[in-house]
Amino acid sequence: MVELLFVLSVLVVAFLAFSQSVISSMRLTRVNRESALATDGMRQTIELIEGVADFSTAYQLFNDDPWDDPVPGTGPGSGFTVEGLAPAIGDPDGLVGEIVFPDIDTGAGLELREDLDLPELGMPRDLNGDGAIDALDHSADYRLLPVLVRLRWVGIGGERTAEVRTLIADR
Repeated sequence: MVELLFVLSVLVVAFLAFSQSVISSMRLTRVNRESALATDGMRQTIELIEGVADFSTAYQLFNDDPWDDPVPGTGPGSGFTVEGLAPAIGDPDGLVGEIVFPDIDTGAGLELREDLDLPELGMPRDLNGDGAIDALDHSADYRLLPVLVRLRWVGIGGERTAEVRTLIADR
């Protein structure tokens, strides 16, 4: 009888370990799915920016200011959703993704600047190719466009973030 109880105890412990392993595997599969969705969403967003027919309008189309678009109010803007990902709790605009450029809001509008200290975007950097880094607005004459695509979402393991940095050049 004691031997039988001992064998049953070993089997129960083995079954619990196996169950925990299966549950962890299922959770990891969902986390991997979320990561794949996030990666695809960031890649698609960068491809959208790179695919703009007229490179000189890419910044205007994808920045925070809808009124500087080539046709005011028609650009996609800086926020976006990713199908399958839920926005972070408390996110004011309810969007998962945002596109960040080296710009500042002057009150009269956004200015794309070379002189900003933004290491996450590789700034300061000469954006118009004139060999100088200045404090002027380069939203009309940039040849390089630093872009940061950031995602924040609530997933199976809680709140998660992902970022991709790139430099888009005029072709």
